Amino acid sequence: MFLLDVDGTLAPIASRPEYASVPNDTRQILTDLAATENVRVVVISGRSADDARRLVNVPGAWIIGNHGIEVAAPGEPPTVRDAVAGYADSIAEAASRATRIADSLPGAIVENKRWTLSIHYRLAPPSVVPSLSARIAAIAKDLGLSLTGGKEVLELRPPVEIDKGTAAILVAEELGALSENASILCAGDDRTDEDMFRAFRSRRPDAVTVWVGPESAVDRTMAQFHVPDTAAMCELLEAVLALRRALA
Repeated sequence: MFLLDVDGTLAPIASRPEYASVPNDTRQILTDLAATENVRVVVISGRSADDARRLVNVPGAWIIGNHGIEVAAPGEPPTVRDAVAGYADSIAEAASRATRIADSLPGAIVENKRWTLSIHYRLAPPSVVPSLSARIAAIAKDLGLSLTGGKEVLELRPPVEIDKGTAAILVAEELGALSENASILCAGDDRTDEDMFRAFRSRRPDAVTVWVGPESAVDRTMAQFHVPDTAAMCELLEAVLALRRALA
């Protein structure tokens, strides 16, 4: 079983979310892996499930979207965790307020994923970040939402005990990947992926966990292994596919 983050792991980080693209070589390797007997490919992303599916475009892949809030089997629409549905109005109100704030600050971008919000500041001058962070934090407090951070992004979510780690374990259980004769490789590049690494290090210590990023920051991750960028991640997946075919 493969559990793979999208942005920064499969797709190079882009200045705006809509500019991101999974390279064709990576997409083909994932397609081949998903078509291999007894192999499951699960894409896990902070994006909405529909957006992650569109971006990766691997028909046989499972999708975990919105940091675990949504799950979609191959070819099926996403389902939303029951505990989240009651926060629809709060997220909609937060989106309206955050958009007004972003419109008043240069370089701030709101990505509305229906069940969560991402407020990106990669294009914003550093001087606006403290004000943006404080105002988004005020929205979270006022509406009873959780606020987390990532690579030049703020995340607003319902205050439920769901993250990439809990969601990955549930899907792994459903697919039988936690059995003794199964193997797991999970990879990611950001803070939210650490939940996934931590969950598998606890539940399946033999799982292969891979952090994608510069060597200068490798001491910040719970993952056991490291590759420097998305191109190297593609090479790793290609090597695993070749090994799988050789053993078939």
